Amino acid sequence: DPVAVAGSLGGLLLGVIQLIVGLSLAAFSITKGLKLLSKLLGGIDIWEEVKNKNCAVALLGAGVIVSYTRVISGGIAAMSDSLATLGTGSVFNGAIGLVSGLINLAVAIGVASFAITVVFRVMDKLTTSIDEKAEFKNGNVAIGAVYCGILIGVSSLVAAGVSGIGSGVSVFLSALVGAIAG
Repeated sequence: DPVAVAGSLGGLLLGVIQLIVGLSLAAFSITKGLKLLSKLLGGIDIWEEVKNKNCAVALLGAGVIVSYTRVISGGIAAMSDSLATLGTGSVFNGAIGLVSGLINLAVAIGVASFAITVVFRVMDKLTTSIDEKAEFKNGNVAIGAVYCGILIGVSSLVAAGVSGIGSGVSVFLSALVGAIAG
């Protein structure tokens, strides 16, 4: 059946595009996450600290990268789900899927940075007797491990929230287009 072959080829093409987008966003996530981390730590050179075997900063960096990629992967998953509407044959559904996927991805990227910053701010308020920046700079592995765990845990919750936003955006855009068109 030529229609089935064309549909499956289109699905394969979408999969390849999503993979390329995912790999590009992985590179972006690592770069953006470590840049944000350096800023939050008062300008510490993350790669220099890793080179000097500072395990505290390495653990923290790993936590930031995992957090970024988890939240953004939620955005990519929502984009994938939204792009699936391209195969429905409706131009409106395809446009809605593409727009809602891009909006969700943009939200995920913004939320990832915001969530990491909030974790640092909240922890700074909760741990008034600890100078986190000094502890990281001095290689306190314990604080690196705790922050890594907190960031990964928070990222799971934030990723779930981002996924919910993606569903809401898609439903809203569908309703809006339906109201305008009909």
